[in-house]
Amino acid sequence: MSCSVHDVIRFEKAGLPTVNVGTDAFVDEAEVQARLLAMPDYRMVWVAHPVAIVDEAGIRALARGAAERIVGLLTGA
Repeated sequence: MSCSVHDVIRFEKAGLPTVNVGTDAFVDEAEVQARLLAMPDYRMVWVAHPVAIVDEAGIRALARGAAERIVGLLTGA
């Protein structure tokens, strides 16, 4: 999780709007990384953990739910 936070914050600082997506088991780790990278209010969307055991229909449902939140964070809606 910390690598993806580093990546998206690097993009964000370069002017490319981003939202990090991760599973809720990694909230604390991601928030610490964002604070260490001087972006404590960085936008993140969380889905239920674990996803490795979720079937295709479940993954699609998670993605649909996350997509709305991602678009909202990127557009300010």
